[in-house]
Amino acid sequence: MVALGLLAVCSAQRDRPAAQPAPPAADGFQVLLTTSELVVGQNRLAFALQKDGRLLADAKAVVRIYSIDGEDAQLVAETPARYLRLEVIEQGKRIHIHPDGTRHTHGDATDVQGIYVAQVTLSRAGAWGLEIRARPDGGPAEAARLSVSAVATSLTPMIGTPAPRSRNLVAGDVNELKQIDSSEPPDPRLHQTRIADAIAQARPQVIVFATPRYCTSRVCGPVVDVVRTLIPAYGDRVAFIHQEIWESGSLQKLSPTFEEWNLRSEPWIFVVDGRGIVRARFEGLTTRRELEAALRLVLAPAPR
Repeated sequence: MVALGLLAVCSAQRDRPAAQPAPPAADGFQVLLTTSELVVGQNRLAFALQKDGRLLADAKAVVRIYSIDGEDAQLVAETPARYLRLEVIEQGKRIHIHPDGTRHTHGDATDVQGIYVAQVTLSRAGAWGLEIRARPDGGPAEAARLSVSAVATSLTPMIGTPAPRSRNLVAGDVNELKQIDSSEPPDPRLHQTRIADAIAQARPQVIVFATPRYCTSRVCGPVVDVVRTLIPAYGDRVAFIHQEIWESGSLQKLSPTFEEWNLRSEPWIFVVDGRGIVRARFEGLTTRRELEAALRLVLAPAPR
């Protein structure tokens, strides 16, 4: 199989990638996988598409899944991939929304406009093959293949399992927010609640693990901005929490909360219900559309 490059997840110095890609070539059609962990069952597979160094938007894409047995590969499923545009990108620049609702563009221009997402089901642990086919810009069909591996059980909190009762640092614990948030500027709304306290109060949560300043991938920064866009509509019912990866921005020691959640990459976003159960999780670049859909399910009245 042709192996292609891994793009968006930053390794946080751990050793459990799902894909085993070779370094990407400079030219040609490439799949840039942003999902580092695949498990037995249903997975959110997210990726970017690149042609001759340029990211492709709105291509019609499908993912073919192959079961690998030694030298044999058998096609077992085909599923469409949707292109989801980032709501915090306008005219090639990131949009920052302040707590008072004002908006402005900031940062350098970016070619990351969105992400392709497919729901992929893997029935067993071990090696699998993925073939991603797309027709960019209405031109001829392109295809690329890569090998991935599924694990039987994730050490990262799974959907349906209790969230760790973490005692993350909040604004009142530090002299200035920059000690616990590398965003420019930090948003105090994301540092008011401890995860453990929200669970004790039966309050749903959206928890984003990210280091906007220090992550070296092309797409990890905007996820905090995406989470911010939900606060005006849901902040009275949901605790929104941002947890940095590194302790005090030292790049030497991982934060205790990040280690407690046993994450292998960043960014991650978790949606936790009022009983403290993980109801959705997203690795890598994530859109407001996906987050809001998960959050609405958590907030929906229980059936009688």
